[in-house]
Amino acid sequence: MTTVRYELDGCVASIILDRPPRNAYDDELHDQLTAAWHRAARDPEAAVVVLRAEGKHFSAGADMAADHSRPREYGAMTPPEEMSFISNLMKPTIAAVQGGCVGGAQRFVFPCDLIFCSDDAFFSDPLVHLGAGGIPAPIHAWMYGPRLAKEMLFSGMRMPAQRLHAAGLVNRLYSRDELVPRTLEFAQEIGQANATALRQAKRSVNITMDIAGQHYIANRFSEVLDAQAVAPRLGDGGNGHH
Repeated sequence: MTTVRYELDGCVASIILDRPPRNAYDDELHDQLTAAWHRAARDPEAAVVVLRAEGKHFSAGADMAADHSRPREYGAMTPPEEMSFISNLMKPTIAAVQGGCVGGAQRFVFPCDLIFCSDDAFFSDPLVHLGAGGIPAPIHAWMYGPRLAKEMLFSGMRMPAQRLHAAGLVNRLYSRDELVPRTLEFAQEIGQANATALRQAKRSVNITMDIAGQHYIANRFSEVLDAQAVAPRLGDGGNGHH
């Protein structure tokens, strides 16, 4: 079953989540999404990559009813490795987010260069209330800043795209009907720029962010994930006190 589509229109490749009703991810979607990013990286016609989703919501996060225990098939990348791959893909990437972007789905969006949202979009993370609040904390602190990250994680509240836009964390806001066409229009425009210059610009910004500690944060994220996986085997009964 195809839950991620890959479409090429001119110089723009679109990676589209399509797993009704809310694009919650299971292992199959994750494998297909990883494969799509690798395809975009190899595609000589794709100058810009847009990540978007069908339906009311971008993604409800992990499908809690699905089995997430089997090994990843395509490259077996960990979440930090996947984020690093997307961040270091030397083509501009844009995430178009409508409705909810919840829990682990945020890591699909975080490594994209630009984030465009519909005016009804929101981000949230309920993991504290599920007893596992330490997992996303390093990445949230980096992406949202410590105050917004703590507010989001402590409360589990929805963070509206308008608030993130005001804080400079979301690039553009559009109506829901305008989000995809305006995002694709922008992608086509920047895709006409010199490819070498685009790579240089992206690499320069990425290097600057690495100097500021972004790569270090990704490594800490890996450590938290490893600790979360090991803790239940150390006698805490898996109650989330990590």
